[in-house]
Amino acid sequence: MLEKIRSQLHLFEIDIPGDIKLKESDTFTGGQEPTVVDTDVGRIGIGICHDIRFPELAMLYRSRGAHLICYPSAFNMSTGELLWDLMQKSRAIDNQLFVATCSPARDPNAESDYMIWGHSSLIGPFGEVLAAAGHEEATVIGEIDLSMILSTRENLPLGMQRRRDLYRWVDVQRRGESASDGARGVEGEDALVSDTVL
Repeated sequence: MLEKIRSQLHLFEIDIPGDIKLKESDTFTGGQEPTVVDTDVGRIGIGICHDIRFPELAMLYRSRGAHLICYPSAFNMSTGELLWDLMQKSRAIDNQLFVATCSPARDPNAESDYMIWGHSSLIGPFGEVLAAAGHEEATVIGEIDLSMILSTRENLPLGMQRRRDLYRWVDVQRRGESASDGARGVEGEDALVSDTVL
């Protein structure tokens, strides 16, 4: 059953002389709304490819009670080797939740200027790699224990340590809503909405 249709919010543009040039906005239109899906196994935030580079989106998903953020992606050899693992772990650690990525396998015989990096993964709330593939075709299977989110947030209470006196973050689509609208986090942690800051 189709739950939601998701569009990539941040369109990829890159121009590395002698390596790669790509401008997705020449072909695509960016999405306008973050996507959160409630499932039998937890609340999932969805980002696509380049969306992983924007920590604000992951923060928004945490504030809306996501347990897992999924990023289907097709990073190339240039950016994948440098950034792919780092960004997955960063989004998981910053928000103390699970991150799953799914990438096409690399075909070393492909006649294309865009060679895929691969390396699908499941990352835990402390940045630990729970399951991972290489660049070849593979199925990644890992266990997600939602209690790890709560224990991580209790052991390292980043939400309580944020300096709200120095910076603000606003979920503009939720302005005017209240936490009583059902946006709850893990084990009763209130999702932050309206003008509440992270």
